[in-house]
Amino acid sequence: MNRIILILVAIMVTVTTLAQTATDYETAINKFQNYYNHQQTDSIFDMFSDKIKKIMPIDKTIAAMGNLHEQYGEMKACEFIKQKDAFYFYKAVFSTGALSLVVALNKESKLETFRFLPYKPDSTSAKNEKSNFVLTTASGRIYGTLFLPQSDKPVPVVLIIAGSGPTDRDGNNSMGVRANTYLMIADSLQKYGIASVRYDKRGVGESAEDFQIEDSLTFDKMVNDAIGFAKMLKEDKRFSKVVILGHSEGSLIGMIAANKANADALISVAGIAKTADKIIIKQIEAQSKDLAAESTIILDSLKKGYTVKNIDPTLTSLFRPSVQPYMRSWLKYDPKQEIRKLKMNVLIVQGTTDLQVGTEEANELKKAAAHAALKMINGMNHVLKQAPADRQQNMATYTDRDMPLCPGLVPVFVKFIGASK
Repeated sequence: MNRIILILVAIMVTVTTLAQTATDYETAINKFQNYYNHQQTDSIFDMFSDKIKKIMPIDKTIAAMGNLHEQYGEMKACEFIKQKDAFYFYKAVFSTGALSLVVALNKESKLETFRFLPYKPDSTSAKNEKSNFVLTTASGRIYGTLFLPQSDKPVPVVLIIAGSGPTDRDGNNSMGVRANTYLMIADSLQKYGIASVRYDKRGVGESAEDFQIEDSLTFDKMVNDAIGFAKMLKEDKRFSKVVILGHSEGSLIGMIAANKANADALISVAGIAKTADKIIIKQIEAQSKDLAAESTIILDSLKKGYTVKNIDPTLTSLFRPSVQPYMRSWLKYDPKQEIRKLKMNVLIVQGTTDLQVGTEEANELKKAAAHAALKMINGMNHVLKQAPADRQQNMATYTDRDMPLCPGLVPVFVKFIGASK
């Protein structure tokens, strides 16, 4: 091991003017991993700055990469750990072990520093704060988790709002989703010096005890909970700005809450542009046109504020009386109208292999809010993991707790949060 480390330490050079965007670093790391695994040493050499090329000419680079392959094998993953001054630190996981990788880029996005070291768990992670963050409402308490990076000055904070169904603060639910999506987002943001709060919705996880009666739950209450958390964060002196991130159904909740709580920015991830009734009808229509026609009548009545009593048994699970208060309050909102109201910075993020929300939804939201930024992430699915369009392979990622987030997603968040005023 010592021989390979000594060879690669020689690539460490003095840092001059550096590129500082997380996206640049993510791109560089992905390129290196691809070139390394395909043993394209010439391409790796082309990534070096002139200073590194003088220290590590092509013959030495070939030898160093060959030794690395021989001792460690293929690079399986390269996980961002932290940023310190001009340097980005990663955990490079190989077939037979792990190394720490230290990287710095110059203004041309060339590798100005590139150094492998023995891997040791980051000692600063224990100094970051992880604590409960609780919202008290008139009907009970909503329990959340605060991830707070170590800092001697206020930091940005992101309020993460979960999607539909019994989805908890980590992004998992009792219907088979075990992807840890929101936990991974929070953990990744903390490494970039960004705090986050994510919470169990009413009736879910730790927040379930005080909210057992289904017909007492409305969409407006879910919105008010998000507003409550956002206002708490706005008043907290530890935070420099409050960004709301809503995923799936949480996108609409986030839009409304961002407006009413005067948040500093909004991130909509896999958000729907159509009203809820149109989405529901489209889903039912794929199974039965007759049921879709009957559902249209029910939804029209609910939109007018009526309670529907006589329901086809096939549709009872969807339109049962106890869920109708939620439906009535949800149906009155149009995502395109809500996003149009926002005056703060807005980012719309959508994956191209999302089986639940198509890219057309993101495009519609963008048309409604011309000032918003739109980022399509190739190969990202609904749980924000890298996945093919094939349904079976795509759905397999929903139950993989350890599969990382889609490469490039977090840097998109970080760049937007840093640029938002």
